[in-house]
Amino acid sequence: MSDHPIWDCRWPDPVALRVAAERVLGGLNPERPDLNMRLSLEVRMEPPASPTATPSALLAAPWGVERIWWKAPQDMVPPIESALSLEPDAEGRVAAGQGALLRIEERAIPVVIAWEPETGHHFVQALLRNPRDFLNSADALEAAAEQRHAGDKRQTPRRQSVSQHLDKQVSRRGLFDLFRNRSEP
Repeated sequence: MSDHPIWDCRWPDPVALRVAAERVLGGLNPERPDLNMRLSLEVRMEPPASPTATPSALLAAPWGVERIWWKAPQDMVPPIESALSLEPDAEGRVAAGQGALLRIEERAIPVVIAWEPETGHHFVQALLRNPRDFLNSADALEAAAEQRHAGDKRQTPRRQSVSQHLDKQVSRRGLFDLFRNRSEP
């Protein structure tokens, strides 16, 4: 086995993503209170900003709305940052369920690494975790899109890491504000 886990990244395929989501949904208890069974599975590919942009799609499902990212075609390995070494699964692949930061166009997006037999490795960004208030998938996807556009229009200063503040005197309020800003989407 290799010292480094293997990436199993494939071409972004919305049909494979839907098939994987149907299989996952079939294994869930439909009586779970956090599921909204009024939401059907729906996949919407997002238009790329450029031919070399990281491909993405929106997935509406009874468990929420997620943005799915795939590896960009020009990248040898996905552009992720992780504080810990990535762990392999039993097959030697990068194990699913690990959190990482995906570097997209100068932004670090918190994602969970996922792997399904139909899709290979991909990255999941939770947009709406509690879909109980929606009557259908179209409304849930629209709410997620509005949330994204509101975030894009927000002009916030570039965030700094906690380590950049360690050698400075900071008030208690400033320290709490620093952590509050780091946890906001």
